[in-house]
Amino acid sequence: MAASVPKCPPFDFAGKYYQAKAAGCVRQSSFFNGQAVLDQGIGYSVILGFGAFFAVFTSFLVWLENRYIGSKKTSEWFNTAGRSVKTGLIASVIVSQWTWAATILQSSNVAWEYGVSGPFWYASGATIQVLLFGIMAIEIKRKAPNAHTVCEIVRARWGTPAHIVFLVFCFMTNILVTAMLLLGGSAVVNALTGVNIFAASFLIPLGVIVYTLAGGLKATFLASYIHSVIVHVILVIFVFLVYTSSSQLGSPSVVYDHLMEVASKARMCQEPISHDGQSCGPVSGNFKGSYATLLSSGGLVFGIINIVGNFGTVFVDNGYWMSAIAARPSSTHKGYLVGGLVWFAVPFSLATSLGLGALALDLPITTDEASRGLVPPATAIALMGKGGSVLLLVMLFMAVTSAGSSELISVSSLCTYDIYRTYVNPNASGKSILKVSRAVILVFGCFMGLLAIVLNKAGVSLGWMYLAMGVFIGSAVIPIAFMLLWSKANSNGAILGTTIGCVLGVITWISVTKIEYGEVNLDTTGRNAPMLAGNLVSILSGGIIHAISSLLSPQNYDWETTREISTVEKDNGEIPSEEYKEEKLMKAKAWIVKWGVGFTIVIVILWPLLSLPIGEFNKKYFTLWAVIAIAWGTIGSAIIIFLPLIESRETLRAVMLGMLTSTINSATRWTK
Repeated sequence: MAASVPKCPPFDFAGKYYQAKAAGCVRQSSFFNGQAVLDQGIGYSVILGFGAFFAVFTSFLVWLENRYIGSKKTSEWFNTAGRSVKTGLIASVIVSQWTWAATILQSSNVAWEYGVSGPFWYASGATIQVLLFGIMAIEIKRKAPNAHTVCEIVRARWGTPAHIVFLVFCFMTNILVTAMLLLGGSAVVNALTGVNIFAASFLIPLGVIVYTLAGGLKATFLASYIHSVIVHVILVIFVFLVYTSSSQLGSPSVVYDHLMEVASKARMCQEPISHDGQSCGPVSGNFKGSYATLLSSGGLVFGIINIVGNFGTVFVDNGYWMSAIAARPSSTHKGYLVGGLVWFAVPFSLATSLGLGALALDLPITTDEASRGLVPPATAIALMGKGGSVLLLVMLFMAVTSAGSSELISVSSLCTYDIYRTYVNPNASGKSILKVSRAVILVFGCFMGLLAIVLNKAGVSLGWMYLAMGVFIGSAVIPIAFMLLWSKANSNGAILGTTIGCVLGVITWISVTKIEYGEVNLDTTGRNAPMLAGNLVSILSGGIIHAISSLLSPQNYDWETTREISTVEKDNGEIPSEEYKEEKLMKAKAWIVKWGVGFTIVIVILWPLLSLPIGEFNKKYFTLWAVIAIAWGTIGSAIIIFLPLIESRETLRAVMLGMLTSTINSATRWTK
């Protein structure tokens, strides 16, 4: 090595990440070096132990409710949770449902790649969809109060051809989301514990299958709450660790100083690894090459891709429609607003901590490791050793299993109501529907594992899948929104917009890749320019085609057929009829439009506009940014932990009294 290579950097903690040689300093080839931090036994204990615990514990909670509150396991209850879930639990479900492996892993990856703009655009770009979906949730209560799935509403309005098209896109969404969950989960389990990546892919869904089979949507909701509590407790630990208590960092001021030094230093490594060499110098595309700025071309491009792609995975994911269907009418709009704002903290606060922490510590993370989602575990290990890796592993497992349960019940409902009840057995009884629901959960649960194995074998990464999802499903977003929001929207436009938009998006994506890089493969198709073009063309062309068709031949629909969708059995929720009164629902709609659109404008337009003139953050502004991340994470965690308990205090009291006195109170319901 040349003698001119400088000494090891000042944040070389005990020579851990840089190796001093006689002639200078050589950077470690990677953070993990293909070696597991924890024993395989810990990995299997988390996967199987936590899976078994939650399967038993959640099933026990459902049994308690059935015994002491009087709920009955009808097919309606299994698939809609009685349509009576309150604000706190709905918010918790939204947070849990929207906290994927990618939320924890990919958000820190973009922080590592772009600096502070990465966590911001990840959080804001994926929060607004949930806030705006609150409008759709109220429209379901107004226009399709007895629906079980989004595709049921499509069929009632636009008929069989449109129903089949949207059924395909809904299944595609569930498969994409499931793939991302297991790709991220299996990669981290493998990196931290050495558990075979294929074994992890197949074993992770096992516990989810058990409790979803036992309790249906209500078990999913209860598990989601417990998982949310664990995720947010660990989130707060990591946030405070980075910014208040760790010996290596411990304050926003120290983090800021290290970020400045990493961005400004000369190329210190003879063989730079991270960021294709950028970790040894300024960030390409960022203002002054700084990590502490929102003026980042790469961050902005990612933000646009993120916004487009996540509209697809909210509006075209039947799981969010099922959550809206399960919600009590008076709680629907508030649940989505609270859930969206609390969820913002997960990628924003966590990635502002662990993602920027990886940069501040100058960890030798390779591009491949980052694309597999290994930035957060690297930071956790650097700051806490094996304890940090265990916490991160538990946090990730909670996210993967909870969101995976939602995907299971979503696919089950589509197969049951939109295929079995619609095309196979229109006169199906509640008992037969319950059997089919459980059979689908078992089959799709096994398919989840096989899918992850295939994708891992093919070399598909979490980052690639996350960016590509909007290309495949974005074209269905605007047509599916028009279904409940625009009376003129017709079926031909919905079919053409959704299918042609998808084809145009894929063609654009591949074409831009070929033009820009000369070859089409997983690496080139995963870059920003092709992904941006494909995502935008998909969502915009789908909406434009549908709008033009509907203006030329308007349907002028009155939503009577969607209101006629029937239940199979008597719904167990027994919601007071006044909650469905038009004036109350219109008032709720006005509320969610005001606050949902208002917060969307704040976090996507006003916040960045106020930060852009600053250019590179100074230390005071970065400290304010870190304080916002700490406060949002802490307050959001407190809300999501305690609000469901406060709202369900009567139910909890009834269960406790029933257990103590061995009496069954059939008059008390979860709705109270």
